[in-house]
Amino acid sequence: PVFTAYGTQDWHYNEKGEILHFPVDNYYYEGKRTAVFLGERVTKYHRTLTTYLNTLLSNGFIINHIVEPQPPEYMMDIPGMQDEMRRPMMLIVSANKKVDR
Repeated sequence: PVFTAYGTQDWHYNEKGEILHFPVDNYYYEGKRTAVFLGERVTKYHRTLTTYLNTLLSNGFIINHIVEPQPPEYMMDIPGMQDEMRRPMMLIVSANKKVDR
């Protein structure tokens, strides 16, 4: 949800080209966003964490596991990888539909 909130999917940089921060804006305004991904213009749909999780729960799902993947320690020497520790790129939710017996 953080990665899709603002729309650009890119950092804010200073005049020297150094990363300042990752923009998060309009987080609670859900809906359509336009971004450039791998050089192509794409449409994505932003939702809050509350919406994702409560939608699963209210539709009879059991949440098994939630993870915000981060780079492992052995990858920290790869250029740009330490910056990936500054914001979550994605959210993975494992859920199963409740079965009535």
